[in-house]
Formats: sequence, C-alpha cells, structure tokens
Amino acid sequence: MNLRKLDLILSIVLLINSIRLFYLIVTAEDPTPYDYMILFFSTLGAVILFMNSRRRREKEEQSNYIKK
Repeated sequence: MNLRKLDLILSIVLLINSIRLFYLIVTAEDPTPYDYMILFFSTLGAVILFMNSRRRREKEEQSNYIKK
C-alpha cells in the first residue's frame, strides 16, 4: 500500500475519532480528564501524520525538481 494513502487513511480515522470524542465531551454532563487526554492525543496524532505526509511530499517534489 502506498504510504501516502496510509497517512491519509490514518489521518481521517484520527480526525473522526477526535470529532467523536469532542462531541461526547461536549454532551457529557461530567466529562473526565481521561476524555480530554484522549482528545488531545488523537488530535496530536492527526497533526503529526499530516505534517509527516506534507514533509515527505515536499522532499519528493524537491528531488523531482533536482532530477529535471
């Protein structure tokens, strides 16, 4: 499987998970700190995957530009 597709799939899964947890926290009467911790790490994971994918794309573009 292409790594870019894998990054995209994992980013979408983490984003959906973050939205779902955020909704649960907002609608919960008494949210626990554990809920906030999961939301934070899910969002952080999505950002890290997005930045890695972006950095990889920039390196590929630079290497393609140098080859031309």
